[in-house]
Order: sequence, then structure tokens, then C-alpha cells
Amino acid sequence: MIITVAFKLKTGKTINKVLAGAGIVALGSLVLGAIAPNMLGSTTGRILEGAAAYGVGGIESLAGAAVTMFIAPRASGATALDNTLTQSL
Repeated sequence: MIITVAFKLKTGKTINKVLAGAGIVALGSLVLGAIAPNMLGSTTGRILEGAAAYGVGGIESLAGAAVTMFIAPRASGATALDNTLTQSL
């Protein structure tokens, strides 16, 4: 006998739009990395990801996209490792 428990988080429309924007940027980064890797960190790539997020959920999604594009990379361990490797050379 299998017992399944469903957990559904109830969030408002605004939070859903912010999370959608963050997800669009994450997915967009994967797609851009596969299709045009040189465009991934460029200004044009960020504009495209932001425009896609805005098109899906408006200004709330754009806010989530901005958090993912600008704040998340600085907090990741990859940049810290890059800094360490650069300084050790």
C-alpha cells in the first residue's frame, strides 16, 4: 500500500510572477549557453532574458529576472573560485 501526501504551497500572484521571471532567466541562460555561448553574459543576452520575463509576467517577472541576473551570480561559489584562481596566478 502506497500512501502519497501532496503538499501545495499557496502563494499570491505577485510571488508567482517573481518566481516565473527567475525561472525564465535560468532557463534562458541554459538555452543561450547552448545556442550562442558568446551571448550568455553580454548585455544583449541580459536584455533578451529580461524582455522574455517581462513578456510573461510584467514588471514582477522582470524583478525576479533582475535578481537572478545580477545578484545570484555574485553569491555563487563559481566567482569566488575564479577570483582565487586568478589571484594565485
